[in-house]
Amino acid sequence: MKNSPLNFLLVSIVSLSSVNVYAAKILPPQANAIAGIRTGADFDWSTTNILNNPAYFNAASNFFDGDDITYDEDSHGFLNAKKMNVNFNKGAKSKKFFSDIPNAGFKNYGQFGAAEHYNLGASDTVTGMGGQTGNGTENFEIFGGSASNGMNVSIQFRTKSEAESFGYHDFHGHHSNNSLIGHSPLVGNVMRLHGMGIQEATSDGRVKTNPFALESTYTQADFDATYSLTELEELINGCLFLGWLNPAIDGDSTSISDGDRWVHAVQGNYDNMPDNPNRFDEHGVIGSAYIGTLENYIAGTTTSIDGLTKVAGEIRVGDHGGDPESNTVWAIIDHNSDFAVVPEPSTYALFAGIICLATLVVRRRK
Repeated sequence: MKNSPLNFLLVSIVSLSSVNVYAAKILPPQANAIAGIRTGADFDWSTTNILNNPAYFNAASNFFDGDDITYDEDSHGFLNAKKMNVNFNKGAKSKKFFSDIPNAGFKNYGQFGAAEHYNLGASDTVTGMGGQTGNGTENFEIFGGSASNGMNVSIQFRTKSEAESFGYHDFHGHHSNNSLIGHSPLVGNVMRLHGMGIQEATSDGRVKTNPFALESTYTQADFDATYSLTELEELINGCLFLGWLNPAIDGDSTSISDGDRWVHAVQGNYDNMPDNPNRFDEHGVIGSAYIGTLENYIAGTTTSIDGLTKVAGEIRVGDHGGDPESNTVWAIIDHNSDFAVVPEPSTYALFAGIICLATLVVRRRK
């Protein structure tokens, strides 16, 4: 049974008021800023990272600050740069079933099971690829366009580790570099998606792909075990999302350590993002969650950014959302990585969104 939100309110206020805020700027002050969004990068992860320069990452002014912006085509044109139509023809493809998912133990972040593969030709659509885990309704599914070149796509799964589960998160909201999750435990299993790349990996370990939509369905029991608010409240407050494990935060993109972090999946995108995105903080996203199914989003004209629209049938890189009725979250992304469903416990979600809950529901339902 979920804890009542009111039981957490006082704890939230006390916890958040005790957070240390660092204002030190290690590198040059904010440059190339457009309406609160910094578009010029001034560092790379290998030389400036969480482990050797934490104060830089705790200074919010070193990164964009504009998640709830209203779109202005003169200032925010780069957010509208990449869209594409979805091909719903799956061909003969269907989701693979994974019956043997290795236990990741306490912190075995790289312990994935055997891969299942899809061999695609250049004219094949990526739609229909995905995985079912056998954990109730839990699954991941891909929707997109053509492969554009031959691909051997692989999918693997592991369980969430004990250290990524509720109980090992930090109630004060800090990332300690001793855990990947901070205050946001994972809901279910972790999927590793490789092989869709259209370019060589960049220095931070990301691999660019053609845009695609990734949708994940979680079980209600797994969500309830995180003691979060309702899915609707979490989605509106930006506290329930498709997560991406950023492996470069500790300065080494070739392996996963406790210095890396689970963040929002859209933060790994190449297109429709600033050059200097907030890839170390799960809330460093531009726009708000679309409340509804992926199917409804694709069929409609609304995006995650207020004032920015799309054509029905299109997906826009960077859009994200979820549907509390079908227990799904989704994101429009252009990179291959490790993915999972990430919520926040009630304490933070309640405090962050107690005022704006009703207004955002109205806006997203328009």
